[in-house]
Amino acid sequence: MRTASGERGQAMPLVLAAVALVVAAMTGAVVLAATRIAQGGARVAADLAALSAGRAMLDALPGAMVDPWDLRRRLLAVSDDAARRSATASGAHVVSVQLVPGGAVPTEVQVRVRRPAPMGLTVTATARAGIAASASMGDEGPVGWATGGGYSGPLVYRDSKPLCPATAAAFDQMDRAAHAAGLDLVVVSGFRSDAEQAVLFARHPDPKWVARPGQSRHRNATELDLDVSGGVYPWLVRHGNAFGFVQRYSWENWHWGFVAGCGAGQPGATAVAATALPAWVPARYRGVITASARAAGVTPVLLAALLEAESGFNPQAVSTAGAQGIAQFMPGTAAGMGVRDPFDPDQAIAGAARLIAAGLREFGSVPLALASYNAGSGAVHRYGGIPPYPETRAYVARIMARAGEGAALAGPGAAVVLVRAGDLMA
Repeated sequence: MRTASGERGQAMPLVLAAVALVVAAMTGAVVLAATRIAQGGARVAADLAALSAGRAMLDALPGAMVDPWDLRRRLLAVSDDAARRSATASGAHVVSVQLVPGGAVPTEVQVRVRRPAPMGLTVTATARAGIAASASMGDEGPVGWATGGGYSGPLVYRDSKPLCPATAAAFDQMDRAAHAAGLDLVVVSGFRSDAEQAVLFARHPDPKWVARPGQSRHRNATELDLDVSGGVYPWLVRHGNAFGFVQRYSWENWHWGFVAGCGAGQPGATAVAATALPAWVPARYRGVITASARAAGVTPVLLAALLEAESGFNPQAVSTAGAQGIAQFMPGTAAGMGVRDPFDPDQAIAGAARLIAAGLREFGSVPLALASYNAGSGAVHRYGGIPPYPETRAYVARIMARAGEGAALAGPGAAVVLVRAGDLMA
């Protein structure tokens, strides 16, 4: 016979076992929850560390471009340092920092971190961050800063090669025209610092083929070495001049320089701009027309033809309707284009370039952009094309005829070789 106390004694182990299971389950749940919290913390730490590394990489890029041969090592060093400091502040430890492969200039970094978890465990997390394209950078890669001799200013990238923005804009126009002809323009080399040039010259110290450091035109961020195979060179000879590019050396058919220059006061900024425009453009305005057109992203000969149609290049012209200056701005339009004095040709020409560029962006068509300049964008939208105004239609036809192929992002004329054998090459 069992007693009640005996039954309770036998039931006690079962109760204890059940309690142990409950405690174990609760402990496991707590550990699991704590582990998940730790994992979340690791992910946050990885995100913050990657963002810090990406920010450091972006900040370091201009200085690192001084010596592009050492670019990856320098960017990795600053990224690694920033990631470790950020991870430490988040209670984590960096396992690895790596530059993500892709392109000549690194734009993305990957960070892996480890963080303590309950019961002596650790959790890991990985995150990436990089230099994203923006409106100021375009879709062609990161913005850098040219240093180390010659041009000092912002750089953008085409085919992973650094160019100053003005050179890149001119190249883009020329490249679009080449595409229309079934050709592809590929940049093989762009800006080179004196440090890069020193390395090249040490490898091949022949000044006819490699300029000495400090004497290379590439240091001015205006020079492009292009792939001239497959019919590209004959096309460049026919059309390159219209976009402001000239073949620099008779013995180098691949080396084309942007004659308008890059940056205020840079060598060649206006001295040889005449080669990019027809003879009917007055010498006084060649430099400012070329520079303004390139800054706005329009073809110089198109801007010149517009100014001729508007005023005959007369900076003091006033129409019966009250339009003023070389670009014939009404006062409200001038203010909208940032032109304080429409009788100042430098201001007015730059404003005219911006206005025609705005029309090109809005309508995607040279004739419609010209019609918008003459009759207003509202009229173009209202009529769904060039308004049926005799003045506007004659205006568009006159400019298109005067600009020739330049109105279609191309242009006639043979390219000019600015220097001959015996001069130093870049």
